[in-house]
Amino acid sequence: MGDEMKKKVIAVVAIVLIFAIAVVIGINFNKKQSKNNKQSNSGQATSTYNGKLPGIDLYYGSQKVGSLNGYTMDMEEEHMRDVIVPVNTDRTVPITISTNGNKVSEISYEMKSTEDNRLIDNGTLDGWKQKDGKITLNYQASAIMEQGTEYFWEIIIKTDKYEQINYYARVMATDKEFVTEQIKFAKNFAQTALKGEGASKLAQYIEPDSSLPNDNLGQTTIKSSYNSLIWTSLKPELISDITITAKEFCIKDTGEAGTYTMNYQIRTTNAEKVKEKYNVSETITIWSCAGRIYVLAYDREVNQIWTADKNNVGGSFIDLGIQKETKADFVESSNQQFMAFQVNGDVYVMDLNERKIKQVYNLNAKNAEQLNNTKARVITVDDKGNVDYMIYGYSKAKEHVGENGISILRYNYESNSSKEAAFVPCKVPAYNLEKQLSQLCYVGDGTLYIMMNNTIYYANLKTKEWGALVENVEDGSFAINSDGSMLAYNTSGKAYDTENITIVNLKNGEKKTIEAGADNIITVYGYTGTNLIYGIGSQSDVSKKSFVPVSKLVIVDKDYKEVKSYSQNNIYITGVEITDNIINIKRYKGKSQISDDQLLDNTETKKPVAKTSYYVDDVKQKELALAFTNALDGTKQLSVEKIGKVTFDSSSKVNATFESKEENNYYVYGYGKLQGIYSDKNAATNAAKATYGLVTDNRGHKIWVFEENYN
Repeated sequence: MGDEMKKKVIAVVAIVLIFAIAVVIGINFNKKQSKNNKQSNSGQATSTYNGKLPGIDLYYGSQKVGSLNGYTMDMEEEHMRDVIVPVNTDRTVPITISTNGNKVSEISYEMKSTEDNRLIDNGTLDGWKQKDGKITLNYQASAIMEQGTEYFWEIIIKTDKYEQINYYARVMATDKEFVTEQIKFAKNFAQTALKGEGASKLAQYIEPDSSLPNDNLGQTTIKSSYNSLIWTSLKPELISDITITAKEFCIKDTGEAGTYTMNYQIRTTNAEKVKEKYNVSETITIWSCAGRIYVLAYDREVNQIWTADKNNVGGSFIDLGIQKETKADFVESSNQQFMAFQVNGDVYVMDLNERKIKQVYNLNAKNAEQLNNTKARVITVDDKGNVDYMIYGYSKAKEHVGENGISILRYNYESNSSKEAAFVPCKVPAYNLEKQLSQLCYVGDGTLYIMMNNTIYYANLKTKEWGALVENVEDGSFAINSDGSMLAYNTSGKAYDTENITIVNLKNGEKKTIEAGADNIITVYGYTGTNLIYGIGSQSDVSKKSFVPVSKLVIVDKDYKEVKSYSQNNIYITGVEITDNIINIKRYKGKSQISDDQLLDNTETKKPVAKTSYYVDDVKQKELALAFTNALDGTKQLSVEKIGKVTFDSSSKVNATFESKEENNYYVYGYGKLQGIYSDKNAATNAAKATYGLVTDNRGHKIWVFEENYN
């Protein structure tokens, strides 16, 4: 062995010895450190990590104004508008952190501009105290904050298990004390309406519109009747605390406006003397001006905590009770034996032949706020009763602690159990996902298809492969059929001026193209059931009109055979509205718009197993229902099977990347939550006016606010 080789061997042995000594020292040190830690914690209440992240409560003085969930991933803070924290004149925000068994080592913060996301202030929060699993501290807001200006505010917590947990809110400094009085007024408003005693004084704050229906307690607004405001004959009993969250502030020379959401639970007795519970979310916008208080906006949403039993499921209908939603969504199997539906995050499947219901998933939401953060959607049910469904938003699964996204679960009817097939992380909250997923969400042949930010994505549930099927799809350039299994889009991605249409069967991935023909244009209009509707026009007419001149409307069946068409001499079609099988055609002749025409597509013979309906009684008034097309077998009794095992899988994560194509999108917030996403600014502004809300751009910057335009 050469001298050089000997040196190398000696060096390696020396390194190994040094490493071994270090390990021994490290073990002994850790033992001593662990012993010291145990000794230092003696006499204090200790807790064990329970799979939850720390929770944050924020205060204005002694009044709690919001609670924050922690995220172990980055979120798009411009869309995180759950809480705004008012900062008083001494610039102090009290904070309480429930550790939930976590060992917190560091708490820091960042404050950014909502105009350009520029960092305004950041730092570490020191001097906090911990006792009995609670940390108390104060955030001293920077003097650089401008009074009445909204900022993004993020709190970051570091623990023994997580390097970074993110908490998102907004913050605004105020130089006047109005928040305490407004919160007191809001709570008193809700409690007075519940009790009914002395409620007549509330009449001065509402603006009843007699032309609007007042028979549905699922939603009550400032334009509802006084009787609806005080719950008519329901006589509710408050069974929880009223928690309040600050949502929006607007400060002007003429006064200060605050929007607050109150969440609580009530219990009532129905006409059959059965006790029922409800989650209530009540939002009020209060204007303080010259020593007086005015109510600018009011919205109360009520959702019954539904159970499957003989009181709610009959031979002709499913009574879903009082609900804010006015449409009961469901999916059915191709053999029409099974139907699956969701109610407030709880998923069910029903065998119509056997009159048997199984609960697939239980969200177990404790209040309306949880229903807003996590939602459910049924995607498909097959001929054996197996269900594909999604749970999306803030995950409640311990396998996805602190994560936000879309869990795709597959339910097996025979074993009465669900398994997670994929988890797609998303950086926007549930209410934002809800608006976008309503356009497209389908699982077919082991592939998930969803539409986000005008791009249609796919994910292979087995390989977790992720990609884009088509990008930059303009509004009005695509259509989905009634069960979500067929997608048709203008191949160019543009609403008009395209030479062909692409149709994708999402069940098996097969594609079909329909050509416009020589010198023609073609555009998708929509579906009636499984029939596709599209329009054809001449390329030579495009430059002559201020609109795209479609001269012929065509309807084809699932085999792409023409079943009906519409055209008239010298008349152009400027748009189509589809309601069930009725096609409303907007028309143009010469230089002006003429009256609409209608076309009935009665070529579909298959009727759905049920449709949205209503059940009315003297106590609850209007209740949402699913009415069966054919009554169920009266010789069979209803059978209800309890929920089986639901298994989430931390290894099911899809490496999803969403391309941001939102430069021209406008977000409308009203009644303290997202109401819609628009590509047209004027349409967004009108929607904000209708909900007494505001409009933000894709950066989260306010561009129109109701209070700023209110005299």
